[in-house]
Amino acid sequence: MASNYKQKQPAQKKQATTTKSNNPTQGKKESVITINRGLWLPILYGVLFSAFAFYMLAVKNADYLYAIQERSLFLYDSSFFDMTMVKPGALMTYLGCFFTQFFYHPWLGTTMLIVIWLITYFLTIKAFNLKGMYSVLALLPIGALLCSETILGYWIYYNKVHGYWFAPSLGLMINMLMIWVYRMTSEKNRWIDYSFIVLWCIIGYWATGWLGLLSTLIMALTNVTRTPKSRIIPILIAIACIVVTPIIAFQFYTQMRLCDAWLVGFPIFETETVDATRPWYPFVTLTICLLVLGAMSFARSPKTVLLKSKQALLLIALQIICVAGIVLCEFGADFDDYNYHAEFRIYRAIDENRWQDALEEVGAVPGDPTREILMLRDIALNRTGKIGDYMFKYNNMSKAPYVYDSLDVHMAQTNSPLVYLNYARLNFATRWCIENSVEHGFSYDSYKILTRCALVAGEYDLARKYINILKKTLYYKDWAEKYEPMIGNPKLIEESPELSFIAEYYRHFHNMLDSDEGLVEMYLLNYFSNTMNKDSKQLQETTLYFALQSKDIDKFWPRFFLYAHLHPGEPMPIHYQEAAYLYGHLEQKVDISQLPFDKERIVNRYAAFQQTSNKLVQQGKSPEEVGSYMKANYGDTFWWFYFFCRGLSSY
Repeated sequence: MASNYKQKQPAQKKQATTTKSNNPTQGKKESVITINRGLWLPILYGVLFSAFAFYMLAVKNADYLYAIQERSLFLYDSSFFDMTMVKPGALMTYLGCFFTQFFYHPWLGTTMLIVIWLITYFLTIKAFNLKGMYSVLALLPIGALLCSETILGYWIYYNKVHGYWFAPSLGLMINMLMIWVYRMTSEKNRWIDYSFIVLWCIIGYWATGWLGLLSTLIMALTNVTRTPKSRIIPILIAIACIVVTPIIAFQFYTQMRLCDAWLVGFPIFETETVDATRPWYPFVTLTICLLVLGAMSFARSPKTVLLKSKQALLLIALQIICVAGIVLCEFGADFDDYNYHAEFRIYRAIDENRWQDALEEVGAVPGDPTREILMLRDIALNRTGKIGDYMFKYNNMSKAPYVYDSLDVHMAQTNSPLVYLNYARLNFATRWCIENSVEHGFSYDSYKILTRCALVAGEYDLARKYINILKKTLYYKDWAEKYEPMIGNPKLIEESPELSFIAEYYRHFHNMLDSDEGLVEMYLLNYFSNTMNKDSKQLQETTLYFALQSKDIDKFWPRFFLYAHLHPGEPMPIHYQEAAYLYGHLEQKVDISQLPFDKERIVNRYAAFQQTSNKLVQQGKSPEEVGSYMKANYGDTFWWFYFFCRGLSSY
């Protein structure tokens, strides 16, 4: 029986090529097209796919890729390796984290990812015996992986799959290699066939998780062209291994739930209130494609194939459908919301103390920005000393983050540590760093913020701990060494433009941890607008502009006069003048007749503002229509903000 395991029929093939046809139309010439099995077409597909993938990732999503690596972690030490080995799929997770760090340079990380995809593409062609034009089918699995890279949106902040952006690609490459090896060896001896399936199910599950189980099933499916008796045994063995292997592994991996054992490493996106389906569509598509290719893979193909013209047209249509489908699906999966990408760029600029770059990004936002963008804007304006003159020069209307499902986005998970750090609410910055990291994993970004918090707070042992961790990284070692001399040296902290600004806040209020209830913006608004301080000009102005944003007249006046007292002889910022002039006319509790208001920019402009708005009201315009009309000429004033910027909600 073993000698019959691989059946050959050379005689039949020869006869098929020499037998004459009895077709009465034989004399007619029939239009045929020769399909060659050469490599030029697969190579062309690979080049086109690479160019498209590079554009979508390194060009169109460069800011997103940089943010990915900031929120990931890879350490060059044994403890990180041990930490990664706590679940099956450990090899692809560890390697996924390793390669993700190269998105520090988006073009470099993208190039590495494309190389992995190209290797996978050609292995898929070999593993499933795809020739000539049929090689386009090998693009479908890597096309699905390309879609998975850009489909996440705000799920990037709630993703719990470490190494997500490289791990499935590496896992698929490894499994395509093993399917090809199986194809080359399994026909030689059935016992090799059976042993290979069993061993790879065990090793593949440890190395690549769910992909190892999937490839085990695909190996069994490649037996469909054999006799019924020979093909049913590998399939039964594969199914038994797929069922039993995760159950046995569950006994050894304490951080794995049995209900998740068969999908370990499969990206699942869920929170306490949301279980998203769209982010895992690419992986479902990937699975279906591989199963179909596995069932079709062992169809024999000659060196050349002669197709009638209609058959050739159908094959050409297949090329067009596959290529167009990949392009359209990727554009559909690409989360290209402008505010989403602007948040990444502004966040990075704030983190790197590039205040003017951050403000330029804010100014370039079309339409209404998110509240996160406005909070980061105020930090940049505060750092440049321009907040009193420019806060309302920008669009202060806002909207909620765009999401394609019911994901409830909160700034506590997106930018709260950085915002709290810049206002020296160090306990809150530390709290949200730790809480988010425990839930979703520590990152370079979290360790950087924790380091700065510890330095400003004088907790030097903690600072040394975090710096030593960052020194074990590839791209943040220099960052850590820059801050290392500040440990135990308050003088260097005071000489640092970044940390001295934060330290000025920190030493003038109590750094107790109360509760923000997860609402970062509302907490800061309430905290600073209810704070009075005459010992720090910096802190005092912060209390003033937060009081201005609260639109609370009683809170504004004492902080306004304190600002004037602390800045004698200095020009009063224009927005503070606007608020004082407006409030003086609204309630007349304070005599403003002796205050030196700018006649052209305040007195005359306010009169024009009132005249125009009254005229529009008399014409029967609704408040919304009045606000829309007035915004063109007065949208850069506190007056417009006070009357027409309403109904805003934080998150």
